[in-house]
Amino acid sequence: MSIDRTENAPKEPFHIAAEPKVRVAVIGAGGISQVSHIPNLISEPGAEVVGVCDMDIGRAASVAQRFEVRSWFDDPEQMLKELQPDGVVVATPTISHSALCRLALESGADVLVEKPFAFDLEDARRLTAIAERTDRLLMVGMNHRFREDTTRLKKALEQGLLGELFMVRSGWLKRLGVWGRPYWFTDPKLAGGGVLFDLGLQMIDLIMFLLDFPAAVELNCGIGNHVLGLEVEDTASAFIRFEDDLTFLLSVSWAICHVQDIAYTYFDGSQGGASLNPLRISRRLRDRVIEDPAPRLFDEVELHRRSYRAEIAHFISCVLSRTEPLSSGRNALPAMEVVAKLYDAAER
Repeated sequence: MSIDRTENAPKEPFHIAAEPKVRVAVIGAGGISQVSHIPNLISEPGAEVVGVCDMDIGRAASVAQRFEVRSWFDDPEQMLKELQPDGVVVATPTISHSALCRLALESGADVLVEKPFAFDLEDARRLTAIAERTDRLLMVGMNHRFREDTTRLKKALEQGLLGELFMVRSGWLKRLGVWGRPYWFTDPKLAGGGVLFDLGLQMIDLIMFLLDFPAAVELNCGIGNHVLGLEVEDTASAFIRFEDDLTFLLSVSWAICHVQDIAYTYFDGSQGGASLNPLRISRRLRDRVIEDPAPRLFDEVELHRRSYRAEIAHFISCVLSRTEPLSSGRNALPAMEVVAKLYDAAER
């Protein structure tokens, strides 16, 4: 007589299917990758860093070993071919963004590229077209869009709490003596521009994002190299008039003679005003102005740090859900277009 023992046989353990992870390779092992991109990718549950690439193979190896990444390369094409990552972070000098992003997009990877995402406007348009042709995501690392104070202010503006906006003033001025950048930031052949392309682009992008990308109808700009003696401008001032007669005044510098950096943004409307750094919102009540209770937010350093974490989390989420990023190449183009027009105005 045969005995069926299957009922008493040891059962296979019950396995819960692991959540899919985005396999990410990082091209460029410099400061921003070491301080922000790689640590945030490692701490992101939906991501796995599978490779690091840098022209300096010693640095690539050192960074990979430090963060316990198995593979490192000095040839991005070889890395993409061998690892076939789902996503690629490009954090290299601006001149190389176009070629590296194209290589990654055409290999089938989604891309997060540092700002400025292209060397010039035509480069930016070409990259955006390549992303659309390959049906891949192209996200630009505009981390200011992901700050918590930015999110709160955008909500207030969308709710119309300030009434009709008529003026925006913004400045990002770095003090002389502490300014420091990699060598390529001051080489126009590698960087594409000076402080207007560096700090100015970020502020213009932030303001246009908060205002839902209004059209610029009038622009003027003055640039100069007053202090640092660089090949690119160290200071720039710009005037932009958007549609509906909303004006935007911008000042940026790498070399102001003050004892501390200055960063500010003010929005003025018919029914209220708001500022960033820190976030404050005030509203008109008949003939008085009252300030809304200040929300509890982190200090400036922590807000900046958390914005990079939120940026990485958003990129991974978009790759998994196949949704367009908040700072896609397509909607990063307007700021690039404005900066190009400002340089043209400065030359005139």
